[in-house]
Amino acid sequence: MSDERNSKQLRLFVSAGEPSGDLHAGNFIRAFLKIRPDAEFAALGGPQMEAAGARLLHNMLAEFAVMGVIDAVKVVPAIRRLRNETLEFLDAWKPAAAVLVDYPGFNVNLALHLKRRGVPVFYYICPQVWAWAPWRIRKIARRVDKALVVFPFEKPIYERAGIPVEYVGHPLGDVFASRRLDGNFIGNGPLAGATLLVSLLPGSRRREITAGFPVKAAAAKIIKSARPEARFAVPVTCDEHAEIVKDIARREGLECAVLVDKTYEAMSMSHFALTTSGTATLELAHFGVPMAVLYRTNILGLALKKILVTTKHIALVNIVAGKEIVPELVYAANHAEKIAGLALGILNDASRLSETRREVRAVGALIDQPGASARAAQAVLEQIHT
Repeated sequence: MSDERNSKQLRLFVSAGEPSGDLHAGNFIRAFLKIRPDAEFAALGGPQMEAAGARLLHNMLAEFAVMGVIDAVKVVPAIRRLRNETLEFLDAWKPAAAVLVDYPGFNVNLALHLKRRGVPVFYYICPQVWAWAPWRIRKIARRVDKALVVFPFEKPIYERAGIPVEYVGHPLGDVFASRRLDGNFIGNGPLAGATLLVSLLPGSRRREITAGFPVKAAAAKIIKSARPEARFAVPVTCDEHAEIVKDIARREGLECAVLVDKTYEAMSMSHFALTTSGTATLELAHFGVPMAVLYRTNILGLALKKILVTTKHIALVNIVAGKEIVPELVYAANHAEKIAGLALGILNDASRLSETRREVRAVGALIDQPGASARAAQAVLEQIHT
């Protein structure tokens, strides 16, 4: 590396668009700053990235918390304006590299414009081309300089497409290593002593909660009628979501504990969970919680699933296991009875409950190794210095 390059401020741009991406991007930024404390970050993302030290250009979590095809179409003009404003900023700011974290609907397009400007592009937590729309990998190959993948089986997929790739491990390992549970809440809080605690994971986006939680609440009432000792916890990330959940629970006549910022505590105490698909399934796996995985969509979504989805499963915990270890359901109509049946089929069968817990824990063990953030940071630093 030349003396001239040494003398310049090391600037990196990072883009993420959902709570999990914000969390993992924040940990990436912290890990990078441990290696290069002089680095400067500008970002599209959320509060975790800002707290890690990035200059936040836009709060994507607040401005673009969308769900599904119809919602995404509605915000296209605003997203295009944001992209153009960001690129105008980056043209003047001149980052040494861009690190794109998950959020493929936005980031894959952004990668095209960054590549045209000669900005090296790294993709951390890559698009799940192995799960749906596999043809996207051709775009990624043209736009991304290096893929930093989080599952071992992803590496050969990207290699076959001719994309430089490095397996860095799953970033949840870093989250679990750094997060400490609230022992007082677990021992003395409102859920202490529950003999059958069922967590209802409503999702991280407002639209996801309003679309999916009413059916989970209705299913919970059926579970309660069959298992009167059951208690229900609904962990959410903010007060706004708590009020939405409380309102739905009142309408459905469900008694439940709505918890803000106590997701891992609730998971650690749970005997079962009804959860949306996504990262939550791996978080539950860390705590060894049997679950049913649910994805609420509409008729259009069901039709697109048949065209776009290439895996047998929608749940990451099943995809990582390579088989269905927990039941999953993609639905458009009100399937409360069917959802309750999935849960009770496990809860009422002691041997099946034990086996499910064992297999879920085995998946959790695969992602519990810390260090992904540091390995991703080192991979980026080494590449931009060569």
